[in-house]
Amino acid sequence: MEDINTALLNEIKSILINENKADVINQKLAKFHSYEIAKILLDLDPLLRTKLYKYLSILDLTEVFEELEPEDAFYLLEEMNVTIIINVFESMETDDLIDIIELIEDKDKQLNYLSLIEPKKRKTIKTYLNFDDDLVGSILNTNLVKISVNLTISEAIKKVVEAAPDVEYIHNIYVVDDDNHLVGTISLKELINKGNEKHMAVESIMVTNLVYLLPTTDLEEAIELMKNYDFQLLPVINNNNELIGIVSFDDIVEVLNEESQSDYANLAGLTDVNIEEDETVFSSLKKRLPWLVVLLFVNLITSSIITNYEKELQALTTLAVFMPLILNMAGNSSTQGLGVIIRLFATNQLKTKKNILNHLFKEFLTGLINGLIIGVGLFVLVILFNFIRGEVFLEGLNLAFVISLSISIALIVATLAGSLVPLIINALKIDPATASGPFITTINDILSLLIYFGLATAFITTLT
Repeated sequence: MEDINTALLNEIKSILINENKADVINQKLAKFHSYEIAKILLDLDPLLRTKLYKYLSILDLTEVFEELEPEDAFYLLEEMNVTIIINVFESMETDDLIDIIELIEDKDKQLNYLSLIEPKKRKTIKTYLNFDDDLVGSILNTNLVKISVNLTISEAIKKVVEAAPDVEYIHNIYVVDDDNHLVGTISLKELINKGNEKHMAVESIMVTNLVYLLPTTDLEEAIELMKNYDFQLLPVINNNNELIGIVSFDDIVEVLNEESQSDYANLAGLTDVNIEEDETVFSSLKKRLPWLVVLLFVNLITSSIITNYEKELQALTTLAVFMPLILNMAGNSSTQGLGVIIRLFATNQLKTKKNILNHLFKEFLTGLINGLIIGVGLFVLVILFNFIRGEVFLEGLNLAFVISLSISIALIVATLAGSLVPLIINALKIDPATASGPFITTINDILSLLIYFGLATAFITTLT
């Protein structure tokens, strides 16, 4: 990918440096996609960037800025001519503008940029600037096609054609009454299919069984609706049923990716999963060290348990041989359970007490069956292990029973722990993904050791 970007950078630089005729430059730049230009824009010399802006139409330049990360877009805006900024802001989608403006911590500077936005769009942006990142209002797009319920098919088609150059999505057309209340929706395909019936009322072909969102709807719920109904767009209305915008598929996907990154970070025991190319060692330490310190103190409990059973380990070394196996198997089982329940939380499948109980029972059965199968297999392996070592058969039988019973119980407990800990954390109104893998594994180590040594002490009478 780095070689491709370098080649793109060199090619665009060559065009800007070596070509002098505007029509030739325009023709050569036209073959590049806005994404490709966005990838190399920051690597261009500021003078070449300024030159590039002159040869891109405002629409093309806006598309390039919409491909940039908000912080990169803001960095470039700081060096741009005010006239260009005004034109770009006029063409830019509202949700992308919100992402940029909310990055500006200096309130005076934020007001300066807001003043460059036309009044109607500025009012909308100011309304949704303060929405939490996990609410629909934070990714609201007010650029959409809407038509009056009083129009005919012919009038509606004319309205869509007029609006098309200025909107990003035209495949969903929203129907409103005189008070801007959302009353229906029509697909572009359906409208075109009825094109010959010019005098037919829009009202007769619109869908009135609507799925919609509120600005305060949680993004995870919006993601679930988008997935279940297979929609590219969802309308957003306010409490008065007035149409105020849409949420698009690309924005939902972006949010989903950010949620996945966040959950991955928490599962890995990191405070932040974002990796920067120029990240310092100190930045990495800030992300990883807090979890490691917490886990260090929790693991002291594990060490103290082993210390209390030091005599048993010295008396029967086979216990020590199989101890890592039991701990690792329990950790693997709990991580599997954790992965499943985090997915269920993300897809809102644990809304009721019945759902939760059904899931826990299913996990219990899974742990029980896994434990029985693994336990029987391990029983045979321990018998063979002790036979090869020349151990007394009865003593070996006792050991095999303790070890196989321990791993069976440990797998049941670990599987349930992988679900119970996130449930408890979720009940405390904390993101369940923070029940990270290392944290649950450490809990399982403690429980597994207690089970293992407890059974060994109770059943192996030869221990001294």
